[in-house]
Amino acid sequence: MLSELRIRDYALIADLTVEFSPGLNVLSGETGAGKSIIIGALTLLLGDKPDADMIRTGSDTAQVEGRFDADGRLAAECSSLGIPLTDDGALLLRRRAERSGRGAAYANDSGITIAALQKLGDRLVDLHGQHQHQLLLKPEIHLDILDEYAGLGEERAGFAERFRSFEEKSAELAGLDREMAERRARRELTEFQHKELSAARVKPGELEELNRERALLQTSERRFTLARQLEELLSEQEGSIIGLLGVAGKALGELAELDPGLSERRALLNEARAGTDDLWRELVRYRESIEFSPERMEEVNSRLFLIERLERKYGLRADEIASLEAKLKAELDSIETGGSRREELAAELAALRQDLAERADKLSRKRGRARSELEKRLSSEFEALGLGKAALSVSLSRVPDPDGVYESCNERFRLTSTGADTAEFLFTANPGEEMRPLRKVASGGELSRVMLALKSVLSQADPVPTLVFDEIDVGIGGKVAESVGRRLARLGKNHQVICITHLPQIAKYAERHLLVAKSTRGSRTVTSIRTLDPDSRVEELARMTSGATVTKASLSHAREMLETAQSR
Repeated sequence: MLSELRIRDYALIADLTVEFSPGLNVLSGETGAGKSIIIGALTLLLGDKPDADMIRTGSDTAQVEGRFDADGRLAAECSSLGIPLTDDGALLLRRRAERSGRGAAYANDSGITIAALQKLGDRLVDLHGQHQHQLLLKPEIHLDILDEYAGLGEERAGFAERFRSFEEKSAELAGLDREMAERRARRELTEFQHKELSAARVKPGELEELNRERALLQTSERRFTLARQLEELLSEQEGSIIGLLGVAGKALGELAELDPGLSERRALLNEARAGTDDLWRELVRYRESIEFSPERMEEVNSRLFLIERLERKYGLRADEIASLEAKLKAELDSIETGGSRREELAAELAALRQDLAERADKLSRKRGRARSELEKRLSSEFEALGLGKAALSVSLSRVPDPDGVYESCNERFRLTSTGADTAEFLFTANPGEEMRPLRKVASGGELSRVMLALKSVLSQADPVPTLVFDEIDVGIGGKVAESVGRRLARLGKNHQVICITHLPQIAKYAERHLLVAKSTRGSRTVTSIRTLDPDSRVEELARMTSGATVTKASLSHAREMLETAQSR
């Protein structure tokens, strides 16, 4: 609820702090004192568009601050917007408007957008009267109100969950159908490409191996000639290296007999001769293995040409061709597996569709019963509030949709997360006139009483904690005013109610009575406000009853009014 409102440099207000209590808060005072200015400042705080003319003369900036004590619903809303509450569980809103047109909004000293401020405002305060901050007049929430009145919260939540699942699976099926259609459209090409790559059987690293083999085949003759020359040089020609090493070994052997210190050198020479002999034998084997094969050269060149052609065609490196082949095969296989997944999804959707249709039908029937009950209760409220000839009906309708999930009387309708129905409140003030959307009702006082009737009936279901009524007493008096006062007090049992009134029949029911006054300080006019104590309250009620001249009789009548109100 709104526990405190501080206004600075707004219209006639220099610096004003208003404290509100739970239950019914009444603002009274002479006409023009500034009561509606306070409500205007509150609407600015809640996201209304600023008016530079409302900034106090001599100031460039107006500022409004409000402290709201948070309940669980508000705490959840703040959490969803990333706004932490204060340590004592409060929300502090602040709005600054500048004459230049600029301004800012804050929640617990953190900057927020005007859209976020308006969203919070819709959850905090429902205002009725000359300022149009009226949540109940928004058709998009009428179904919510009807469902809360009918106690359909759990059923609707269950329906929404099933509908969410239906939408997710429908989207999955649509995506699968698109994907499979695309795959089928390119299936012939995919099959051809897979067949081509499968036949080629290109292996990772094969290109490098073929290039090496081709290089060897191209040098077969030269390699043969060089190997043969080395064989002759090492062993076969006269004066070969192996032969000369043998002669050298014999001479070194004789020398070592004469000088034993050269024995180790003889061993080195023997190793050199053995190594050279091994080299000669290896060269013989190498030469004999050299392949002279034009056929193999043609095979290698043909294979290289094939791989290079596939690289160019598919824009891949040779080592990536095998991966592409596997991918194409997986795509071809997925056409078959996708078909089986589609069958599963279709079966799941059919079951969900049937379930949703049954749930939607149950919701519609319960809404129909709740609508009739709500309309009857409102009729009695209207009579007590001086709107005896008025009527309000809840229009339930459905949106036709040839592809809709819900079917009734051989016609299909669209489903949303709330079911098959949409709702709007329709109203007429006089018999014989056409019922019109409630949001189009023009009379401020009449509209306020309609809202009060709705609030009285829906008080348990209404989620907004603070209700503000401005000009609710326009055009009423006597018995109707008394009835309005009782209903406002009754609303105050479950909500915080703030009401501007000129009628003592309403003011006497207040739990907190605030007097708004206008005075001149120096050369400036200022608006002030104070909470009335019991004696001051009697005087104000007497003034509201008899006008400027307060008599002993009017004071006595005022005390009697208070006693009567407190005894109820």
